[in-house]
Amino acid sequence: MKIVGKFVGFVGLALLFAGCQSGNAVSESFSERTGFAYNAPSEGFFNVRTVYEGKIPPGMVYIDVMTTVKGVNSDPVSSPSNNPKRRISNSGYFIDQFEITNLNWREYVAWLSGVYVNDPRRIVLALPDETVWRKALAYNEPYVQNYYSHVAYGFYPVVGVTFKQAQAYCEWRTDRVNEYELINQGLIEFKDLKTIAENLKNNPDSAHLYVFTTDFARQYVIAAQRNMKSSLTCEDLDLDGVLFDSKFRLPTEAEWEYAAYGIEAVDGNIEETQTYPWKGEQLRSFGVKKTDGQFYANFMRGRGDFIGNNMNGTYTMPVNSFMPNAYGLYNMAGNVNEWVLDVYRATTNEVVEEYNSFRGNVYESDSVYAESILNKLPSLDPVMRDSMRNVLLRERGFAMTGGDYRDYKDGDRRSALGDSVLRMENATPIERANMISNTVHIYKGGSWRDRAIWLNPANRRYLNENKCTDDIGFRCAMSSVGGKNDN
Repeated sequence: MKIVGKFVGFVGLALLFAGCQSGNAVSESFSERTGFAYNAPSEGFFNVRTVYEGKIPPGMVYIDVMTTVKGVNSDPVSSPSNNPKRRISNSGYFIDQFEITNLNWREYVAWLSGVYVNDPRRIVLALPDETVWRKALAYNEPYVQNYYSHVAYGFYPVVGVTFKQAQAYCEWRTDRVNEYELINQGLIEFKDLKTIAENLKNNPDSAHLYVFTTDFARQYVIAAQRNMKSSLTCEDLDLDGVLFDSKFRLPTEAEWEYAAYGIEAVDGNIEETQTYPWKGEQLRSFGVKKTDGQFYANFMRGRGDFIGNNMNGTYTMPVNSFMPNAYGLYNMAGNVNEWVLDVYRATTNEVVEEYNSFRGNVYESDSVYAESILNKLPSLDPVMRDSMRNVLLRERGFAMTGGDYRDYKDGDRRSALGDSVLRMENATPIERANMISNTVHIYKGGSWRDRAIWLNPANRRYLNENKCTDDIGFRCAMSSVGGKNDN
């Protein structure tokens, strides 16, 4: 009997231990820490969403977390030496399957033209520079007149846009996809652009109540609910899982480079690399009957040779041309170069983070961050809001300044003047003008006018954020929150 008793006791302890290890302690209906029920006013006090289903942004592909070797991967004699090899890791993220097209950009300008009809400056600043096609010794006027606006070029990549314009498009796209989600959820009503423009003209100081922006989503929804005679209050409003988790932005160089190769990770690691976004060293497809002899990308093959096999174009091509890489991404080599988020430096191993590598951070001031915290609280009158802001700034220790880390530990020689190693922060205005500045950003991928060397995703060039060309476009990215979600 004693043996049986001990055996039963052992089994009981084993089952208890197994129960603790099974994860059953995490509940979606009540708190495992206090016992109070969730979302039950008569039994608890905490309303919360416990089931998370990540949204997949329209037109995007998910790129899983990874560890890989970034940087030069070809013959150093023929390869630019401004991107040395280094191992990095990156969080999961989304990236556009296709480059942003002329049609996408015309939609953007059409929205601006409808909403800001009384503020034409916003519209003019968003227009691409069509004169980028002009060359002193070439007749390209048909491209100047037609490339951006003609229906025949609707699905060609937009060019003539600066880095700053590309960023503005990402912000606009964030607001529009979130606005669309709120309309679908019945939280706001669709407003035609003429109505928005009239409201904006009559109430310019309350723009956030008439023009939806993600940063003021809560206030916008509450105002809309009030107009819809709803009893919903700011305290009841939970937009987590309704809005997209992150904002659209340009991809970082590390994200873009990894996505371009399209090599699937095994257990989060990449054990090999390749020269192009496709396997092998060849620029043509061989051995596949359907595509035999065709080029993998749109690029300049030799002096004066812009036209490859089975092409119906000379410069850019529709964004779904050629074969996608293993991630399903099109034209990660050729067609047009693409802006990435980083400011340019001849990166050295000593100044690069090993996780989510990026140079270009400019943090908002803590006082601005304090405002974002106050926006999450129940409605506060102006006096109380000022008081709570002081609590955050003084008692919590928030500073009034943010941080600009674009030239953090910048001492590499390629960014310096002459033979001296000079940091940007210590440079005079004349010295800064001769150095790679904080307004110069990287572009990658090669284009219709480039030789094959630039099709290697590791290679990089740079241009001022306010300049544009006829061979630089872009695609958007979005950070993933909560990791991969099959939904």
